[in-house]
Amino acid sequence: MQTGYGRFVAGLSLALAVAIGAGPAAAAPDEPLEADKAFRPTARLVAGPPAAADRHGIDVEYRIEPGYYLYRDRLRFEVLPANLLVATPEFPKGKEIDDPFLGKSVIFREKAIIHLPFTASVVKPGQYRVRITAQGCAENRLCYAPFVQELPLNIPPGYRVLDSGTAPRSPLLPR
Repeated sequence: MQTGYGRFVAGLSLALAVAIGAGPAAAAPDEPLEADKAFRPTARLVAGPPAAADRHGIDVEYRIEPGYYLYRDRLRFEVLPANLLVATPEFPKGKEIDDPFLGKSVIFREKAIIHLPFTASVVKPGQYRVRITAQGCAENRLCYAPFVQELPLNIPPGYRVLDSGTAPRSPLLPR
């Protein structure tokens, strides 16, 4: 016959075993995911043919879990070290909504590819990091505070933005 303390220890052991068996990724069905699990970015170097000069740079692809969305206007990108310069991000269209948290907003669901074009014709090879500041929501439940995610990016020796040897003009330079 178990005492009250024995039943408590047995119950605690069972609860602990269930929690350990379920693993850290398991969450209660109504518990929102952590931001890094709800919004999963990857970065890849893109280099199109010379005629496709606008497709040279970095593509950041977000995979967004069902029931979650990412705010377009809350995305900020920085490449580190800062000697690799990128122009203004090119966003997909997105969907305009009247958001209960921020009012009129453009959001991404499921998947979004944001292009970060290079501003120079030759980029220095090496290991870089793309630092993203983002914000999103779990549908009708909560909005995450802005969060930072960092992605590795390798630029191999010999990578050139344009094979023609001409650099794209910066919109800030006179013609």
